[in-house]
Amino acid sequence: MAVSDAQVLPFAIAATAVTIAVAAGWRDHRRRHRVDPDAVGWIDWTWVQAIALIVAAIAGWVALKP
Repeated sequence: MAVSDAQVLPFAIAATAVTIAVAAGWRDHRRRHRVDPDAVGWIDWTWVQAIALIVAAIAGWVALKP
């Protein structure tokens, strides 16, 4: 199956979103296992990961839609 020019952008968006989701999962793991409980960050990595996975799913669906 060849990738058309119209599918390149959604595939790139899906790949970027998956990369962001993996990075957010790693950061959330580090946040949950921090040594100093008072060192609270200001980014909710769980939401970042969830939104990135939703974006990846939608972009993947758009890219694979016949």
